[in-house]
Amino acid sequence: MGLSVAAMIDMLDADERAFAHALLDHAPAPPYSRYGVDGVRSLFDSTEADATPTRPVHSAEERTIDSPAGPLRVRCYRPSAARDLPALIYIHGGGFVVGTLAGVDELCRTLSLEADCVVVSVEYRRAPEHVFPAAADDCLRTYEWVQREAASLGIDPSRIALAGDSAGGNLALSICTSLAATHQPAPSALVLAYPATSNTHSGPSWEAFEDAPVLCKADAMWFWSNYAADTGADQDPRAVPLLSPTLHALPPTLVISAEVDVLRSDYEHFAAVAARAGAEIEIRRYDGVLHGFFTEVTTIGKAALAASDAALHLRKHFGV
Repeated sequence: MGLSVAAMIDMLDADERAFAHALLDHAPAPPYSRYGVDGVRSLFDSTEADATPTRPVHSAEERTIDSPAGPLRVRCYRPSAARDLPALIYIHGGGFVVGTLAGVDELCRTLSLEADCVVVSVEYRRAPEHVFPAAADDCLRTYEWVQREAASLGIDPSRIALAGDSAGGNLALSICTSLAATHQPAPSALVLAYPATSNTHSGPSWEAFEDAPVLCKADAMWFWSNYAADTGADQDPRAVPLLSPTLHALPPTLVISAEVDVLRSDYEHFAAVAARAGAEIEIRRYDGVLHGFFTEVTTIGKAALAASDAALHLRKHFGV
């Protein structure tokens, strides 16, 4: 039997507990999927009006990528005027259904400054309007665009890393799977914050944290059903990273784990499987925090710590 919401809140540190209380006190009762796609987006999609950056960067410029499916919007953060900087492609989370560039703006600024790299944040197509593999295709196209546009972006094309939270971590892994399948070099490094790695929806954390604030079991399953739909995603390693036959080819990877997270046993198991396959992969668990904490760098202390840890991982593998 799973833990009660009160018991889970008691596990949280002071910052995260305040965040959880604010959500539970001011948002409708979970599961949030009961309010439909529009309802969930109204609750969780950050807008530009919500974004009030506290960390200035040298520049934050929007660019457009041409694709067969239409233009893709990206936001490029530059820490300085220096050229030939390494680059990080950041892919936001949100269960493939919610999430915006504005919602990860502060985190992208933080990573750009602390890792001394250009960060390219991608606005991929979302489900259910665009089911698998739309988001995966958009993220791969962004990676290819960053390589092609290295000169105009002022980056070193030999030093491109990937990062993402939750569904964004899944999409970062999908890029690695696609590159390995076509025998292309892996990115320089990978940062995965509580990534979606399996489609079984079962395991110790699914039982313990079934009713967790932010992401409960019912909502996690609803998000997956919107993305996977009837597309064959359940058997495709680009959608289910645990199925990938090329885990040995992953770049050096940092997995950021949240203690109170319905997905935790999935991605910690994934990391163990990838390590056995030969990947260089580290799990770093942050106690007292929920799924979704990583992007809250201005309000949750463990998020700022995790972002600094991610930046150190990136700097190490960028060679800076």
